[in-house]
Amino acid sequence: MKFLNCTNLGIITVVCFIISSCGSKQKNHEEISSQKDCIAYIIRKDDSLGSIRNHACEAMSLSKSITQYVSGIDDLDFSNCPKSFVDAFAEHKKAWRNMKKVTDSLPNLRGEMHDVFDSISKTKYNEAFDPLLKDVWDTWAQIEQSMKSL
Repeated sequence: MKFLNCTNLGIITVVCFIISSCGSKQKNHEEISSQKDCIAYIIRKDDSLGSIRNHACEAMSLSKSITQYVSGIDDLDFSNCPKSFVDAFAEHKKAWRNMKKVTDSLPNLRGEMHDVFDSISKTKYNEAFDPLLKDVWDTWAQIEQSMKSL
């Protein structure tokens, strides 16, 4: 069955996730009345979005995977989350967007995201890429720190 090659399977996965997420902002608003519930909701959703991102670049460019990940985060309801958590996540999204400064130059790299990162580290883009990747990890540490302060 030629229809279910890696590219189509990746696209189907992303489309299914988008369809299942439609309307979730309002529905989940009722479920996340406390700050702790809001954080738990966002972390659960980020985990799902991150898993999709990590494998979407097997079928599409890493830049497109990053764009879809950030767009997914933008669709989440942070309204009941603490400001420090919201601010930390905003910085994390910015760090991911900044990675596209390098990944846009490598549209044909394919593979699981961490394998793609390893590939980039062996290219001439490594010097520009390393601080961007560090920023992603550093901003995630800020998210974790904001979670501890609640």
